[in-house]
Amino acid sequence: MPGLGERQRQYLRILNRYIGIAAFCAVFSLIYNLFSHGIHSPFMSWLFAWPLALGGLPAGLAALGLLPPADAAPEGVKDLYRFGIASVTVASMLKGILEIAGNDSVYTTILMAAGIVMLAAGAVFGIYAALTAARPE
Repeated sequence: MPGLGERQRQYLRILNRYIGIAAFCAVFSLIYNLFSHGIHSPFMSWLFAWPLALGGLPAGLAALGLLPPADAAPEGVKDLYRFGIASVTVASMLKGILEIAGNDSVYTTILMAAGIVMLAAGAVFGIYAALTAARPE
């Protein structure tokens, strides 16, 4: 990709990963819905949206330069955000599976809440790291 900086290429690679994860989730939910005997769950139908909106959208905006780069954030903060995306996605998948099966579990709610907390903490600490790194001393 000529004309792109290394940072832009890095964010485009991240975007491609999240598009791949979203595609896997879409195929998984389509196949699962084929065998669900006509019962559908919005948690399963919209499974692909979690990685696309929470991972792909920020990576795409960062590649375009519309978001500050997350390079200043420590790796643990980035991992916290990634684990949040994974937790919310898995919680949605499990909630969809259980709804289609006619069951329910409190653990999917706990996993979703933990994922949201990880997402929020990762975002707040990441923004703080970006702002403090951009501030001249």
